[in-house]
Amino acid sequence: MAVKQPLFGVYDYVVLVLVLLISSAIGVYYRFTGGKQKTMQEYLLADKNMPIGPVAFSLMASFMSAITLLGVSSENYTYGIQFIVINFSYGLFTPVAAYLYLPVFF
Repeated sequence: MAVKQPLFGVYDYVVLVLVLLISSAIGVYYRFTGGKQKTMQEYLLADKNMPIGPVAFSLMASFMSAITLLGVSSENYTYGIQFIVINFSYGLFTPVAAYLYLPVFF
């Protein structure tokens, strides 16, 4: 019977710990140096004074997740390109969603 190799090696654990430490350090840094918001509206809505770029990218990222990006290519490969209709719906309804939700943040 063959001996199974561990899935994670030493270098994998080192990279994992470094990523977690860096992420935690960024969070702790901004916890103590950031936080200039004084009201709940400033915190949740950025006082309705956000540039349009970050809001647009945030909306796009929330509509098209990584699962969507990876899954669409496999669906196209398996079932054909009729799955592309979903991409047309993104093109049609993203402006509608931006028109409805963007005034909340901008």
